[in-house]
Amino acid sequence: MLLKSIITKAFFASTALACAGHMARSTSTNDTNTGNNPFTLGSDAPADSATTGYFMNHVALNVHNLTRSIAFYSNVFGMRHMFTFQASPHLSFTYMSHSQGGRNGSAYQTTEEMIRLKNNNGGHLEFFHMNVEQDPRPTKPQKTNTVNHLGFIVPDLQATQARLEEHGVTIYKKLGEPVSEDGYLADKFWLGDATNLSDEEFESIKDAMTEFNRLTIFAADPDGNLLEILPLNEGSFLG
Repeated sequence: MLLKSIITKAFFASTALACAGHMARSTSTNDTNTGNNPFTLGSDAPADSATTGYFMNHVALNVHNLTRSIAFYSNVFGMRHMFTFQASPHLSFTYMSHSQGGRNGSAYQTTEEMIRLKNNNGGHLEFFHMNVEQDPRPTKPQKTNTVNHLGFIVPDLQATQARLEEHGVTIYKKLGEPVSEDGYLADKFWLGDATNLSDEEFESIKDAMTEFNRLTIFAADPDGNLLEILPLNEGSFLG
């Protein structure tokens, strides 16, 4: 496994070096890279100064079973349950977060402090839970909103993969494996409105995803939301 890891890192390092000298640079938000290099760097132009201090604070998900979702993100990813607010007899919303007293929770925070600093930090998850009787009919495998996946950074992918398996988490793609030829990632719907793509183009997308995501794990949360689990950067986002 160590040799495989070294080979994989060497492959991505060589790819990064090969691309660095001629990586396309975007000059407009409408630019499309039509060359052979699949990467287009964003512009170095600074953001509008009027947006100084803006940052992403949280992502909200609709969940079917609040207790199950809290347990999943707590037990598997170490997120803390900050609070639940009961907005009505049937609707509640809940905040989850990592302790942010230090990098990735390396310093302890009380729940009270986490709540007090809620709007000063990023990386929160919010759960909207409508506590009503669910439709027993199975849902169709199609995107019903614009959420594609949630991304998590972990210091040790091998240990995290073992942790997912211990908790019985559904894993769509393991570390070092290709994008599967069957299952969730093999269906066009997970990309969004991609049903009109030709089979040939979809196969090329899967090939590209396989090469780009060698050091990535794809899994599912209890509501079927796609989770992308990545390693910390080691000099390049490619490896």
